[in-house]
Amino acid sequence: MRYRLENMPASGSMATTEDMYLFTVILGFFIGIILTWMGIKGRQIWLTVWSAGLIVASVTYVGWIWLVPT
Repeated sequence: MRYRLENMPASGSMATTEDMYLFTVILGFFIGIILTWMGIKGRQIWLTVWSAGLIVASVTYVGWIWLVPT
């Protein structure tokens, strides 16, 4: 079987922008807060640690954007 070479699905991909990264980080921050609360309430240490790490990573990324000039 031969595949067509002229229509590659990855060729028309959209470039990632800084706004997409920022939206993802902010969404991750809020998800981290919710999962931290759920981990504490459900006494799941792994969930609490993982989601607290997500919060720290999100805050660190936003801090890096604000402190480092582009």
